[in-house]
Amino acid sequence: MIRMVKELFWDNNFLAGGSTRLILSSVALIASASTTTVEAGNGQEKDKYNFLVIVCEDISCYLGCYGDPVAVSPHLDNFSKDAVLHESMFTCVGVSAPSRYSLITGRHSSTDGANYMRVNNFIKEYGVVPPDGVKCFSELMREHGYYTTNNAKTDYQFGVPVSAWDEQGNKAHWKHAPEDMPFLSIFNLGITHESQIWEQTQRELYVKPEDIKLPPYYPDNAVVRHDMAVMYSNIKRMDDQFRQLLEELEASGRAENTIVIFYSDNGGPIPRGKRELMDSGTRVPFMIRFPDRQGKGTKNENMNMFVDIPATILSLADIKIPSYMHGRAMYGKQKGKQRKFVFGATDRFDANIEKRASIRDKRYQYIYNYMNETSNYKPVAYRLQMPMMKNMVELYQKGELDAVQRLWFDAPAPKEELYDCVKDPHQIHNLAADPAYQSLLERMRKSFKSEWIRPYNKEWEEHDEQFFINRSWPQGHKPKAENPEYVVKNNKLKVLNASGKLSITYQINGKGLNNDNKHWMLYTDEIPVKRGDVVKIRANRIGYKNSEIVTVSL
Repeated sequence: MIRMVKELFWDNNFLAGGSTRLILSSVALIASASTTTVEAGNGQEKDKYNFLVIVCEDISCYLGCYGDPVAVSPHLDNFSKDAVLHESMFTCVGVSAPSRYSLITGRHSSTDGANYMRVNNFIKEYGVVPPDGVKCFSELMREHGYYTTNNAKTDYQFGVPVSAWDEQGNKAHWKHAPEDMPFLSIFNLGITHESQIWEQTQRELYVKPEDIKLPPYYPDNAVVRHDMAVMYSNIKRMDDQFRQLLEELEASGRAENTIVIFYSDNGGPIPRGKRELMDSGTRVPFMIRFPDRQGKGTKNENMNMFVDIPATILSLADIKIPSYMHGRAMYGKQKGKQRKFVFGATDRFDANIEKRASIRDKRYQYIYNYMNETSNYKPVAYRLQMPMMKNMVELYQKGELDAVQRLWFDAPAPKEELYDCVKDPHQIHNLAADPAYQSLLERMRKSFKSEWIRPYNKEWEEHDEQFFINRSWPQGHKPKAENPEYVVKNNKLKVLNASGKLSITYQINGKGLNNDNKHWMLYTDEIPVKRGDVVKIRANRIGYKNSEIVTVSL
């Protein structure tokens, strides 16, 4: 039987385009599950949601349900009819690893020195160490009885702690969850990644190049049109993969109690999209489908960021959001205050160093460039494998791009940029020097400092990457988690240093759940043991080496 307690408040006034607007949703659901837990002391069953999270890579809102007339995305379009579609979901930076740091910790990547992308020139192997007590949100789910799986990309700017997932890898799947446990299961679809523009260039096209409407900052030629057609064709392939995952859930019987979430890990994948602070790099599709289809077919226009996603899942799972998270829950009992602004920052992309930051409200975006001597375009070697990127560079060098197409390449770059994102959705008309916008410019400057830099990025503004490296790895050495200390009393093993800083995992007689010798259970309380048991314990912390394995023979 399904038992539900619901609180929903809707504004049924029609917006332009005829869609209804979800203005507030505080969801407190007690719904059926394939599994139940029993609350101590009262014997009442309390059922929990499952969560299926499907993440694609590197796409902006190139989907039919977001109004793209060229996109071939029938399955996601159909899903949107049963889901709430978010119009204003943003990541802090248009690239994957810093974005994924925010998605797994609920913290702004720039705050913790996690905004630097790859190819570190200072330390060969480097992982970010966040503040004391910060854990992967998936571990918090494990602490509260969830079976968590990730298939398969991590890319968090730190090595994956063994405590983060019950299963991690290409075979990780919610199907392996014990029947008495709810699940959090993430699947990552890589076919839309930037690299697939050149990797898939010879495959069948599902979109005619001549049908594509080009943004004004691209030259109109066969190379550009072909690469964009490849991009749209990859999205169609991703859409098919999405369908398979959804059908698998539906066939299992677990869909009736599973929240399904879909989003892209950043915008892009084409030039002046990925890695940028503008909407083309940071605004992404995000949809959430509730089991009873609450809010189906509606659009949520609230401003949200990636740091809000972990907080939202915890809220819907009825797990307390830790105070260290920067995110605000979009749904559930802990639903937060609506955002007035979303934020962004860039630092280094591979070997290319820059330093920019931005603040955006529903209409305007302000960007401040700390290193504007060069152009906003950076010659990222990885991206230069894309035919249209090479073509654009060649045309610029020949002087064959028009005034709008040159903006990205011209040096020096503007120190300040101000865009009206409603009138100028491609963000090509910089209003920072326009006398008519000086009062607005000053307001955005002040909000930039008071809402973004001072509370979250004072150290980021004042220091370079080496500062964060030194803080994370003193003297250039990766720190190591201290070994677990324990006591055994009354047939229970208690870990003494299982503090907020450390995470403890263990096996009994060489096994975890499901008698799996690769699985490590997460320590949350004293472990029942008996004579003859052999318990292995180890500690870990994000960014640290694992402790030694401590073996306890009873």
